[in-house]
Amino acid sequence: MGKRDGAIAIGPAGENQVNIANIASGHRFLGRGGMGAVMGAKHLKAVVAKGGEMRIIPRDVGKFEKIKKRATRYINRNRFTSHTYRNYGTSANVNWCNEGGILPVRNFTVGRHELAEKVSGETMARRYHTRHSTCKPCTILCGHEGTLEDGTRHGIPEYETVGLLGTNLGNFSPDQIIRYNDICNQMGMDTISAGGVLGYTMEAGEKGLIETSLRFGSDEGVADALRDMAHRRGFGDEMANGTRWLSEKYGGKSFAIQVKGLEMAAYDPRGSWGQGLSYAVANRGACHLSSTTFAPEVMFGFLYPYTTRAKAPFVVFFEDLYAGINSLQTCLFTSYAYLLEPPMVKYTPRFLLNLNMRYLPGIATRLMDVSIYSGLYGSVTGIKMSPRDFLKAGTRIHTLERFMNTREGISRRDDILPDRFLKEGRVGDPKQRVVPLDRMLDTYYRRRGYDMNGVPSLKTLHALNIEITGDKENGDNS
Repeated sequence: MGKRDGAIAIGPAGENQVNIANIASGHRFLGRGGMGAVMGAKHLKAVVAKGGEMRIIPRDVGKFEKIKKRATRYINRNRFTSHTYRNYGTSANVNWCNEGGILPVRNFTVGRHELAEKVSGETMARRYHTRHSTCKPCTILCGHEGTLEDGTRHGIPEYETVGLLGTNLGNFSPDQIIRYNDICNQMGMDTISAGGVLGYTMEAGEKGLIETSLRFGSDEGVADALRDMAHRRGFGDEMANGTRWLSEKYGGKSFAIQVKGLEMAAYDPRGSWGQGLSYAVANRGACHLSSTTFAPEVMFGFLYPYTTRAKAPFVVFFEDLYAGINSLQTCLFTSYAYLLEPPMVKYTPRFLLNLNMRYLPGIATRLMDVSIYSGLYGSVTGIKMSPRDFLKAGTRIHTLERFMNTREGISRRDDILPDRFLKEGRVGDPKQRVVPLDRMLDTYYRRRGYDMNGVPSLKTLHALNIEITGDKENGDNS
């Protein structure tokens, strides 16, 4: 490979078709959904792209540069993107989540811990004298690397890795989390799902369902278990199949922290009810990047977390927005700056903004300024697209994904959370609150134009120009 070339590649986990295998691209990873296993099943080790083969020139260079300047200005003046993530990385979320009671601890039994500060982004920045190690090109600069006591440099784990391979396992040692992160990277394995599998295994061991030496708060055997999963050795061969498979064989479905077979990201939905709805209905399972409502609920305080009010409209809005952003191939973190910095939001008194979002969500979402995204698309392609058109494109993408899922049998019974979040309050929560999912589901389905079984209606599909084939033409929409 030349210096200008790029590649995506799998590791041992992908070669052994581990269900939670990912794909590496330099020091970044396509982490979720077992894509590495798909490449492994096709005996495909890597794909190389030759650099310098073509140039991408915006159709309207002047318009593109103008929009880019506004986007950069927003990013550089937004405190979250220009200070928090730029200086401390996504692990700055540790303190936010700990304070809000949504940090996963001991397989999501607890929502906060007094030792959480030890593994926060702020602490690791000081401890490891971090510097930027980012995607290219990048304005936010959230990726970091640091130096350990032995002088070696390592990538600083992202928040999800800290949450699932750290606090969720009762592990508050940043050195250990970095080691587990390095192993997963070398093996080509998703850190979120790996941590979820370990958390389930540790609790199943405590409850006598599985014979294992893995224990919460102990480093013993964890590194070996990760390697065994990647190479499908011993009990690692079974762990490699994920928490849903394990719970179906050994029991403990109530604490197998997954939705639709995908292990949950590091935000406890009992302290963020909108995020609970988002996890349940996400097309690929318990994904925090399908719709990120924990941010307005817990991190920014725009939405009260312990109510069903306004949650369905905002889950729908963020699903549509994120589907559009991901199709542009730009970073989701830009949404913090692009949505919060326009004058309509930035200079509206906080109490008025909160009231609008909580009690007038339809109006609030329509006032959200997504013009940077639609402008970037139009300036690059030459195809005019209004902000409303951009969100409608996201609606179509998300609904098409859902339609494809329902044709494979997905329905309301799959839009569920583990019983831990529906029946068990968090340890330390005096009100023992759980997620009232069913009420939010009904509202969400109506907003989406689905029937009460979670299937997109024929009217919705036709309105979005989604082609219907086979029995669907004859009205079979079950």
